[in-house]
Amino acid sequence: MKVLRSEQAPRYKREEGITSYLLASARTCDAGFLTTTLVELEPGGRQQVHSHEPEQVYFLLEGHGRMTVGSEEAEVRAGECVFVPSGMPHGLQNTGSGRLRYFSAASSSFSRGELERLWPLGPEGHKG
Repeated sequence: MKVLRSEQAPRYKREEGITSYLLASARTCDAGFLTTTLVELEPGGRQQVHSHEPEQVYFLLEGHGRMTVGSEEAEVRAGECVFVPSGMPHGLQNTGSGRLRYFSAASSSFSRGELERLWPLGPEGHKG
């Protein structure tokens, strides 16, 4: 059994107020078809609109924000799940006064090279 902990996960932290922790993936546990993350957005923080081949779901754990998928926008909050089709531009902004947290699952998996490029930092407290 592989137990994955966010504080031990590869991560990225960006000036837009977003931190993403890479959980189950080809890089962390040899997952062949799935990439999962835990993401935190500070108040006013945003995940820039982007797209990728894997389809994806966002399950909001805490807070609320404004989700963009393609040409549609909607207010989303804790307890809601958003599906993003393959290749569809998408992004999320924290519109609340507290932290927004969500769990994401993408399939098929990102490649090992993409995972290393997109989540370049080591665990929290690690210098690299």
